[in-house]
Amino acid sequence: MQPAMTATIRALITQVTQGLFGDAFAQIAQRHDALPLAEGWFAWALLTENGEVFEAAEDGTVSAAEEPLRTMFLVAGSERFPELSALLPVRSATCTDCATCEGTGRMKFGTGKVRCGHCRSLGWVEASPG
Repeated sequence: MQPAMTATIRALITQVTQGLFGDAFAQIAQRHDALPLAEGWFAWALLTENGEVFEAAEDGTVSAAEEPLRTMFLVAGSERFPELSALLPVRSATCTDCATCEGTGRMKFGTGKVRCGHCRSLGWVEASPG
């Protein structure tokens, strides 16, 4: 992780703990000394200043986020904190739009939309070999 990104994440954690994004975000940031990326039904997705992404459940358990959720959490976080977009994978020339979500990063679900797990909410996938 680049020192500049570490400093950026630390600054965002400080802003959040000061209540700039609401009480719930401030409390979870203070409890874990991490940046809340997304709130789920029973857990928070969090980013440490070292770039680690993890889930903190209401029952107190904390676990590292694994793919595809790790990237999906970073996408969600970068929507709220655009500075984090530098942590996302970069689309190469060989990538194609995701057929599952039609390149949007979100799939239709009932009358709404949910994040696409096939492309990790990026809207694109690596080209299939051969």
